[in-house]
Amino acid sequence: MDPRRFIARLCSRYSVSLDFGRRLQPLVERAAAAEPAKQRLLLELVERSFAEEGRRVAIERAGGTSEDLRALSSVASMLHGWKPPGWFERWDDELPRPDATS
Repeated sequence: MDPRRFIARLCSRYSVSLDFGRRLQPLVERAAAAEPAKQRLLLELVERSFAEEGRRVAIERAGGTSEDLRALSSVASMLHGWKPPGWFERWDDELPRPDATS
């Protein structure tokens, strides 16, 4: 594995700057020399960093702020393990209720 090419591919995939990727290059170089299990874990860590930076850049381009990203991340982490109650899944199946003013 060529660490520079690996970084360049991730920069392209996640639409982040090459400067961001260069900061993580030493970690990729270390992963290239590591045993397979550690290599996989290090490369997953690097890719998650790219994914997070890509999300941050996308929000920034859309006019959002870092506070928006933090709030969204907080809500998403809370909802990730949420199991909706049975009535919630049938929400659209219920018949409309008559309007009290009619």
